[in-house]
Amino acid sequence: MKLPPEAITATWPMPNYIDPPTRGHGVLIVNVICMSLAFLVVSLRLYTRLRITCSAGIDDVLITIGLIFAIAMAVVTSIATEDWGMNRHVWDIELSRLVTVQKLNLSFQIMFSMASCFTKISLLWFCRRLIGKGNFAMYNLTFILCMVFVGLSSGLFTVISIFQCTPIRAYWEISPTGPYHCMNDGAIVFSASVINIFTDFLVTALPMPLIWSLKLPARQRLAVISIFALGVVVNVAGSVRTVYVWKSMVVGYDPTWIGWPVLIAAVVEISLGLICSSAPALRPLIAAFLPRLLNSTRNFSSYNQRTHSHKLWSSTGRSRNSRFVTDDVSPPLYENDRFEIMRTVEMKSWTESRVASPDRMGHAYDITSERSSRALSPVHAIEVKNGMVHASSASDDSSVSGL
Repeated sequence: MKLPPEAITATWPMPNYIDPPTRGHGVLIVNVICMSLAFLVVSLRLYTRLRITCSAGIDDVLITIGLIFAIAMAVVTSIATEDWGMNRHVWDIELSRLVTVQKLNLSFQIMFSMASCFTKISLLWFCRRLIGKGNFAMYNLTFILCMVFVGLSSGLFTVISIFQCTPIRAYWEISPTGPYHCMNDGAIVFSASVINIFTDFLVTALPMPLIWSLKLPARQRLAVISIFALGVVVNVAGSVRTVYVWKSMVVGYDPTWIGWPVLIAAVVEISLGLICSSAPALRPLIAAFLPRLLNSTRNFSSYNQRTHSHKLWSSTGRSRNSRFVTDDVSPPLYENDRFEIMRTVEMKSWTESRVASPDRMGHAYDITSERSSRALSPVHAIEVKNGMVHASSASDDSSVSGL
């Protein structure tokens, strides 16, 4: 453990181990609030992907791993401040406690790096899913290179943090026995923070031109871009954290007191990253349960990858009554429809009808469109009973029923 010079420690006041001044319980409070919100949003994202759109992918696995590391980080910092004095002046912490404080500090740095890494890669992978198989080769390569850079930089920082002292235990021991060597931990953490700001900016800026290039209405593109633009707040939190890392670990000698805001800025940064990464995936959930927020109360379209079926629901309120027509006659358009859905997944409102045009899309038909007003051939018959439409044919059997 690196101790301040004797000239600095000589200026410290007498230690107060009984009733020392503290920074309060701010870290615990912010941890609970931020992690609760992040957990809620990520859980809703997973529910949407697994139950509504049935489009779960690798990005959902990555965001879950990032959430786990974020929760672990919040637990570590809460224990460090509430039980081990990481919210006090360093001279008010008993030497026996400093050992545990150093261990918790190292754990915090590793958990933060891993949570940030998986969250960013999850968002970049989500953007790659939007690309699909379209003509976006340059975007695809850019996202891949960015993911590699984020993964390598985070992995390198984790390895350097663990092995910055030889032997490793020298990082937290007050007076290490035997020969040892330690790198400048302040320079390591500060350098990692600067790189983290750079990757935050990349992850915030890269999706913008891609989203704008998608075939979506301008208003929807602006709405989605505004969601991703919330990453600017993540950049601000990262910048604040970097400033306090510099003050507490590079030029200062009271890391537990001066560096206390680092703990708050870190949890705010990670939680906002998790929320911003998951927000675009919540639109189908809102469309399913609060359709009026998207100015539409009908034509809820859903694609089920598990059963490879395409259905069109029409709802007039909270009632479960809906109607759909399926057709297996148009398989050639299936892949194009699937590609279009995957390419704009969560970007379009799932309350907007995907079959409003005269052309058939996938396996769904809108029985309220103009196509339904065409004259039926003599071999067909239609019967309407109690809000239910039955269509029959002499050559085949088909039905449209209200469920």
